[in-house]
Amino acid sequence: MARLKLRSVLIYGAAVLLALYTLVPIVWVLLTSLKTEQETLAFPPRILPSGLNFDNYTKTILEGDYRYYAQNSLFIGVGGTLLVMVLAIASGYAYSKFFRYRAKNPLMIFIIIARMVPEIAIIIPLYFLMQSYGLYDTRIGVLLMMAAMAFPLATWLLKTFFDDVPVSIAEAATIDGCSSIGVLLRIILPISWPAIASTITITFLTIWNSFLIPLVFTKSAESKTLPVAISEVAYGEYGVNWGGLSAIAMVTIIPVFVIGLFAQQYLTAGLTAGAEKG
Repeated sequence: MARLKLRSVLIYGAAVLLALYTLVPIVWVLLTSLKTEQETLAFPPRILPSGLNFDNYTKTILEGDYRYYAQNSLFIGVGGTLLVMVLAIASGYAYSKFFRYRAKNPLMIFIIIARMVPEIAIIIPLYFLMQSYGLYDTRIGVLLMMAAMAFPLATWLLKTFFDDVPVSIAEAATIDGCSSIGVLLRIILPISWPAIASTITITFLTIWNSFLIPLVFTKSAESKTLPVAISEVAYGEYGVNWGGLSAIAMVTIIPVFVIGLFAQQYLTAGLTAGAEKG
């Protein structure tokens, strides 16, 4: 009994330490975003602001060009996720166990290798490609590149989830007159919703948090994203605007927090869908 109590104490203690390690920086950024410039630079540092001061949000985001960055991030995140999911569902279904053809395994290996290639390794050819097609410094160009980066992982996840669907269900639907597309739309997708929801979440967060591609392929406020805005405020010409930097950071964190809060059950169910085989 004493050993079990000690084990429980260690487990809960580790969980509390991990939670503090994760939440304390976020809480500090939130408090800093509500401080005045004098409170931010005060020494010794003040933990709590004197009041709810939203000037950092209004001056940095609502009145400056950074509001366009938020719009761009939302457009690229939502649009890129929709594009990736449409293509990944089709390709994941094509690479699943429901189809057999000679080039299936080599193509799947190629997709896995594409996922392993770091973004920095292909920045130069991508730069010339975007320039030649007139997509440099455009939201559509960034959206297409981010979708291409997120597509391999989404395909691999969905292929793995689709492989868990019993073949007998698809065969029964085929006997009843369903085509291959009908089996996908009427049978596989409805019972794979937790997996699809988790893939949507992972894809959106991957695109939303991307920094290198928006940094390299954008130069105007009409196409830059929030991670780029954070870097610009952090390395400003007249020093670091800690209040504005914290405000932009909180605006960037809020969608991630909301999605994680509401998609937690789907993430857990989706990511453990292939853990047990029937």
